[in-house]
Amino acid sequence: MIVPALFGALGMAGVLLVVRGLRPAPRPLAAVFAELERARWDTGEAPASWRSRASALGVALVEGSGRDLAGLRRNLAVVGRPLERHAVDKLAMAALGFGLPVLFTVVVRAGGVAMPAGLAGVCAIGCGAAGFVQPDVALRAEAARRRRDFRHALGAFLDLVTIILAGGGGVESALDSAASAGDGWAFGRIRHALSLSRLNRESPWVVLARMSEDLDVPELGELASSIGLAGDSGAKVRQSLAAKAASMREHELAEAHAAAEAATERMSAPVVVMLLGFILLIGYPAVANVLAL
Repeated sequence: MIVPALFGALGMAGVLLVVRGLRPAPRPLAAVFAELERARWDTGEAPASWRSRASALGVALVEGSGRDLAGLRRNLAVVGRPLERHAVDKLAMAALGFGLPVLFTVVVRAGGVAMPAGLAGVCAIGCGAAGFVQPDVALRAEAARRRRDFRHALGAFLDLVTIILAGGGGVESALDSAASAGDGWAFGRIRHALSLSRLNRESPWVVLARMSEDLDVPELGELASSIGLAGDSGAKVRQSLAAKAASMREHELAEAHAAAEAATERMSAPVVVMLLGFILLIGYPAVANVLAL
């Protein structure tokens, strides 16, 4: 009874996934415009048919899952990965997780060892679900790491902007000079945003505020607001930018101190486990002799 019920539930889950894929959720207008913009610069080279079908199926499953896609899109924007590739990774990891227990069962049965089909089915479904979720977990960890790197680079960028403003430079020239002085992906994103502001004839702080929302980095939005005050109303913001840079450095030091303390606690855990094992090894004979009396 267990095996038919298990395969019936698996079949029902597959039918539900197909129905959700055929009737996906309404796509955001920004995503549609982004696809149209990519189509303008398309070179005409057609992707592989199997990859395009897998990408379309993965995107339909991700968008039809009912989850909030805003956080997912922000994480993908931080790591610079398209949604289609992330969807294909989820399908590939799910297929790998589902196939490994099945392959193990086939090999074990070929060797003459009996293994319940129900246990193999449960393991396959569990591993497939874990494989489908694993790219999301890895994406969140990578996005958090890159946001920390971006905040670190943003503190240095604030220091450079403050120094240039103290030397008598203008706001826009200070932004361009500070962005050109640094390396790394964070300074590259800032330079790209400033270049877009010049090409689109927008204010730099407007573009920086938009990038803050896309990357989910509130500190960049605060910087854009402060610089916007200087650019629109002529407010002197050099002192506020310097204070913001100092507070960001203090926050980074506090995070580094907390991470070091957590690492110290993790290092002490193996010692405690080894000590407990040693105590059990010494005390077990005495306890066994007392219970035998």
